[in-house]
Parts: sequence; C-alpha cells; structure tokens
Amino acid sequence: MSLLMHGLLKKSMNIIGTFRFTCLRCSLKKSFYYAQAPPETCHQSYYNNVTNSNKILMERNIPRAAIHVGTDKKSFSSQVGNEAERRGWDEKRYQLKNADIDKNNHYNYSRKRLNFEIVKGGKIVPLGSQSVPLHERLQHRLDELGFKPYMDAKRPDQVSRNSPNCTVGIIFSGDHDVLNRLAFGEQKLNTSDPNADHSKVVLQKGIYDWALDTYRFACEKWGEENVIGFDVHCDETSIHAHVQTVPVEQVRKRGRIGSKYIHKDNPENVLTTKEWRALPQEERDNYTKSEAAKGVVERVSYAKVWGERAKDKSQYLSQLHTDYYNKVGHKYGLARGFSYDELSEEEKRGRKHKNKVVLEAERQAKVALDKVEKYAVLALIDKKELTIPFLNIKVQFKKR
Repeated sequence: MSLLMHGLLKKSMNIIGTFRFTCLRCSLKKSFYYAQAPPETCHQSYYNNVTNSNKILMERNIPRAAIHVGTDKKSFSSQVGNEAERRGWDEKRYQLKNADIDKNNHYNYSRKRLNFEIVKGGKIVPLGSQSVPLHERLQHRLDELGFKPYMDAKRPDQVSRNSPNCTVGIIFSGDHDVLNRLAFGEQKLNTSDPNADHSKVVLQKGIYDWALDTYRFACEKWGEENVIGFDVHCDETSIHAHVQTVPVEQVRKRGRIGSKYIHKDNPENVLTTKEWRALPQEERDNYTKSEAAKGVVERVSYAKVWGERAKDKSQYLSQLHTDYYNKVGHKYGLARGFSYDELSEEEKRGRKHKNKVVLEAERQAKVALDKVEKYAVLALIDKKELTIPFLNIKVQFKKR
C-alpha cells in the first residue's frame, strides 16, 4: 500500500510542478505567482501545456455513462438468475456475500427493498416480483425461437462447449455521484457501508426515469421480447441495471415464393397456383394473381448481432456507447463512456478484478492525492510555499 501511495504522490508532485511553471508564465512579473493573472487564464495555460496523457486523465474525471457487457453465454444456472433477482436473499445471505474477502462486495440488506425491475410494457415492480424466475424466462424465449443447443455426447444432460451462445448480459451504470443524486436526492448515505441502516431512505423519481429510458433504449436495440430481465440494484455501492438479453436476427424464409389467386368479387376466396390451374379457362378470368411476399423468421444468432469477428464486436460496442449517450446519457449529465478497446493499457489493467485490500489502498491513495492537489492550488493562489500538514510535507517555491 505504501508503494502505491508513493507512486501516486510522486505523480501529483510532477503535476504540481507543471502547474507552478505555467502559472509563472502567466504572470506579468516573475516575482509574483498568481496575483497578476486571472484564474481562468492560468488554468487555460496549464491545460494547454500539460502532456496528452494528463489531458486524457483530466477527461476521464468527467461524469460518464458506463456499459459493461458480460461474457456471452450458452445458458446460466438458477443460482445466477436468483442472485440478479435477489430471490431467497435474506439478511444472512447478505452477510455471507459481504464476508467474501476476495470480492469487493458491499451489499446492504436495509436497501434491498429499494431494488426494482422493469417488465413488459415498461411497468416498474419490486425486484423478484415475476412469478417465473429469470432462467426459466430465458428458456421460454429460446423455445419460442426454436433454439436447440448442441448437447454433449458424453454428458447428454449438459450443453456442449461448441454450442452457439444464446444470451448476453449487459450492465448499465454511470458516475457514482450522478446516479446517487438521481436515486437519493439530498439524502446523505454511505453506500459502501454494508452495515449502515438505510431503512428510512426513500428512492427518488430521477432513478426511475433513468431506468425507464435505459429500458426503452435496450428494447429499441434488441427488441422488448428479447429483453428477458431488467433488474435495477440499489443495494450495492453503485447503482446499476442488469439487462439480460437474447441476441436475435431476422432472416427471410427459405424456399420459393408461391403465387396466390384472389377472386375479384370475393377477396376471401384465395387459391394456390395448382388450384387455379385446375379451374376451367372461363373461370380463371375471375381471379387476380398476387405475388406472396417472402416471410421473415427470427433466429438466435450472437455473431450476427454482436459481430462475427473481434473487430466487428469492438465496433459494435463503440457504437453502443455512442448511441446510449445520444439517447439516454446526455439527458442526465453523463458523457459518453469508453469501451474497453478505447482504454489505454494502464487503464485496462486497472479494470481487472481487485480484492478489498487493494481497493482500500487505492481509495486511501486517491484521497491523499486529492488533498495534495487541493493544497497545491491554494498555495499557488495565496502563498509562495506548499505545506501539506497531514503528510508533513513542505515545498518552497523558488522565484524565477
């Protein structure tokens, strides 16, 4: 933890040095640091002179929407579905989930009552209200589409590894503070404390509006009949919506297109080509030929929806972020999110799973870094030296 904090503090001091230098350039006299340059001028000069990596880092601090696409699956167990819908989750189950030190779980039982889901027609109901559980609803939809997975030859009761993927889970979320304001308004609560008593917290209208807009976006993107689960969790550190979908494409029916012959005086009297030819010649003139349109069928196809190649999927995800911002994100002050492929290698490593010890170390380091930057700005405005009491650091700025 000390090495991590040392690295972050070292980076902060480099940023402070850059800020000091650019402020000096803004001054009319080198003996003054800030007095003769307006704050907005000094800040703009600082932004123009920082490196590209620092500019990107500053842009990352903008409140953004977040979309996480889970691994495509061939199926999922009832246990996974019950977790998403909190079925059978009593207070003891919450405690057991939080006791897992290898995972960053902060489930709060007193906020379980705030969870909700959106069902067909855009109706909001308490989470877990549907009589048919999630994993069964998935199977019902697959049966409607006539999807049959490949079964393992050695284990006939299990799905084969080379069976096509038939379901995709997506998590929609966003900036922690923005969604918390939508959900809780002016109510102050620490969502990272699993033991806090939030039994009197009231969910605000804003989070329902965000969820409904996100639900409509998902339905427009993948079809409402293919959105088999839309669960909003308010009992964890950050509010988010789990969306379980079935990837479906529409294709034209195979085979020849048959013609139909419709009676001129009785439109309900319709004959096939074979039946029409069997009529006497004088009766055939009473019918009008009509070309039958080729029908469309739906079928499960992960590759056709999300992309057949890795490059195709990357482009689809990038467009997904753009579309979500245009339809939903901008309405709630959330900038466009970044897809995984748009991140730097350092940021990709930062998104890998971390246990609670590492996350707590990073949190403390970030708090310390924020304080360092705050003291640095105040020092540049009012003083000629930087003093950070809680770190016992004193930096004397030399005149230039």
